[in-house]
Amino acid sequence: MSRVLLVTTNYWPEPTGIAVYTTDLAGALITKNHQVTVLTSLPHYPWWKVPQEFAHLGEGVTSHCGIEVIRAKHLVPPKMNALLRMRFEFSLWWNLKRVSKRFKNNEFDVVIACMPTVAAGVIGNRIAKRFGTPFGLIVQDLSGAGAKQSGLRGGALISRIAHLIEGSALHGADSLVVVSPAMRDVVVGLGVEPKRVSQILNYSARSMYPVDKAAARKKFGWAEGEFVVIHTGNMGAKQYLENVVKAAEALEHSSVTKIYLIGHGNQENTLKQMCAGKENISVMAAVPDEDYSALLSAADLLLVNERSTQMEMSLPSKLTSYLYSERPVIAAVPRGGATWKFLEGVAELVDAGDPKKLATKIEELRKNQSRLDQLAKLGSEFAVKHLDPEIGRAKYLDWVQELLNSR
Repeated sequence: MSRVLLVTTNYWPEPTGIAVYTTDLAGALITKNHQVTVLTSLPHYPWWKVPQEFAHLGEGVTSHCGIEVIRAKHLVPPKMNALLRMRFEFSLWWNLKRVSKRFKNNEFDVVIACMPTVAAGVIGNRIAKRFGTPFGLIVQDLSGAGAKQSGLRGGALISRIAHLIEGSALHGADSLVVVSPAMRDVVVGLGVEPKRVSQILNYSARSMYPVDKAAARKKFGWAEGEFVVIHTGNMGAKQYLENVVKAAEALEHSSVTKIYLIGHGNQENTLKQMCAGKENISVMAAVPDEDYSALLSAADLLLVNERSTQMEMSLPSKLTSYLYSERPVIAAVPRGGATWKFLEGVAELVDAGDPKKLATKIEELRKNQSRLDQLAKLGSEFAVKHLDPEIGRAKYLDWVQELLNSR
C-alpha cells in the first residue's frame, strides 16, 4: 500500500471549482488501495467565508470517506484586492507549513500538490524535498497569470510576485499535469521541460443524469413558458457577470427569456444589487450536488461568461457538467483564449465583454430550436468522447503510479 499526501487549498466540502477534482482524485486513489492524507485549508470557496454549516471543519484532523483530512486555519478575506490577496496567500503558506511540521520522515511515498494557490505548490514541494519523495504538481491554474488577467486591482503586482514564487514549485516538480493545451504552453513558456508535462483534461467528476424537464422546472419554480438561461458556479472577478446583467438589459422588450445567476462568490452582493428590480435576471443560491443534474435539465441554455482578459486561465470546471447535461451551451469568452479553443465547434461562441452581442445571440437561439438541438447533441458527443470520468481517473492513477515508480 502506497502512502500519498495531497496538498490542496480546495477540497471537500467545497461544492465547485477545483475542490470537485481534488476530492475525486483522493477517492480514486483510495479505490486502488492507496493510503491518502489530504493537507488542506478551511472550506471557504466560493463563499469567501466559512459557512456556518461547515464551522465544525476547523483546524485539526478528521476523516472523510476513508481519507485522513488535515486542515489548517488561515485568513479568509471577504473581498479581494492586491494587499488582501498577498495576505491570503501568506496566511495559507504560513499555516500549512506550521501544520505540516507534524509529519514524520518516511511517512509518505509521494507528495502531490494542486495549484492555483501558490501556497499549496510551495508547501508540497517543501515537504517532498524534506522527505526525499517524488513530487507531482497538478496545475489547474496559475496565480501569476490569473492575477494579471482577472481585472483585480493591483493584479500586475501580484502577478510579478506570484510568478517568482510559483516558479520554484513548477521547476521543483518531478512531473506536472496541466488541464488544457493553453496551460501547457504557459508552463513550458516558464521554462519547464516539455517531457515533464502531461496533459489530462478535466473530466466530469460529478455524476450527471437527465431529469424530466417539466419536473425539474416545477422543482425550481420556473414557468414552462420562460426561455431559461443559467450560469452556475463562482461569482468572482474572472466570471465578470456584470456583462450578463447588461446583456439582460439589452434583451428584447417583449422577450420571455429569464436569466438566473446561480452560485456564490465575492461579487454576489454586487450582482444582487445590479439585478434588483429587474424581471428578466436574478441571483439564486447554489443547489446541492444531488440537485445539480435537475438544475441543468430545467434550463433551455447554459451560459459561460468570462472577463475579456481571461486568455490563459484554466478551463471553468462547470464545462464538464454542462457538456454532459445534453443541454446547449453558449459562451461569452475571449476569442482565441483557452475556453474559446476548448468549445469551438461544440458551443455557440460570442466575444467576451459585449453584452449586446450576447443578448442578440441568446434571442436568436431562443427562436431556433433546431440550432439548440444541434448544440446539445454536439456537446453530449464531445463529452462522451473526451470527458469520460473513468478515462480521466485512469490517466491520473497511471500518472501517480509513474511517480511512485520513480522512487
